[in-house]
Amino acid sequence: MAIRRAMAVVVALVMSATFAVAQQAPKKDEKKRSKQENQEIEQLVKVIDAAAAGQAVASEIGISIEPFHFLAAQNLTFVPFIMKLTNAPKTDLAMIVRVVAPEVAATDAKAKPKGRPVYPWEDAHFISAAELTGEPATLYRILQAAPGTYDVYIALKERLPEKAPRNAVAKTGWVKTSLTLPNFSNGEFATSSVLVTDKVNTLTAPMTPDERRVRPFVFGAQEFVPAPDLEFLKSEEFNVLFQVYNSGLEATGKPNVTIEYEFHRMEDGAEKFFNRTQPQAYNASNLPPQFDPAIHPIPGSVAIPLTSFPAGSYRLAIKVTDKVANKVLNRDVKFVIK
Repeated sequence: MAIRRAMAVVVALVMSATFAVAQQAPKKDEKKRSKQENQEIEQLVKVIDAAAAGQAVASEIGISIEPFHFLAAQNLTFVPFIMKLTNAPKTDLAMIVRVVAPEVAATDAKAKPKGRPVYPWEDAHFISAAELTGEPATLYRILQAAPGTYDVYIALKERLPEKAPRNAVAKTGWVKTSLTLPNFSNGEFATSSVLVTDKVNTLTAPMTPDERRVRPFVFGAQEFVPAPDLEFLKSEEFNVLFQVYNSGLEATGKPNVTIEYEFHRMEDGAEKFFNRTQPQAYNASNLPPQFDPAIHPIPGSVAIPLTSFPAGSYRLAIKVTDKVANKVLNRDVKFVIK
């Protein structure tokens, strides 16, 4: 099977500044806010503070997240995530995301420090009703921090009209989850998360910081929209995207990495080989002269039309081989064709 995405496009991704290690989360929303907006955010801060202190806090909005991990600048880990909301009102919402190191949270609770603590990541902003379509509603957001294990709190609150009745009660929701952010800067051969995408959009203009907050799956001039699930029709295309970090280097200063994609299908309760693509090679013979392994990760990217795939359950086996260091990484993606 031929790879649909041409090598020229892949090389363009390699050299994209945004696709490189400089991948960066936008600055936290610090624009001047109205009195009402500040009050709404402060109410969310109190919700998270109470939850972190172990108090019983009601939650009327269901919140779940699916995180993805990529290397960011300054040895940080960039985490775009898919957030699903159930029972959310179809109105504007206020939102806050807080990342807390568990040992710091315990110390804060005992020491009762003066003023508000400084967290690895805390970002408050507002969600428009236009984003809240479907049930559950699906949104994309971000966080960023140094490698490590953290408690992540997300709280949401329905925004009431400025002159709402005194007895009006805003619907709220919160969730706490634990995330471990991998260390992609320790020199170990590694890959980012594997992102299965629904479609790829080409940007015609740079995004603003606010746009990057709600559309975090942008690399270079291309936006990779996550697939809503891992079920596909034969008429669709199967796309994956990931990055390879810390490969060995030849005397030329370039890596020598091969990426292979092999599809296996479940038949009669057993997994059988179905087909494979031509291997993708990244080495001195095809990487641009300006390729710098210190800032340019190797991109794994493939797009496969599913017309020739019979309906059924599949596993994509991804094999990444570092021919310089003689190391191999394996990644799997399971999906279904209807």
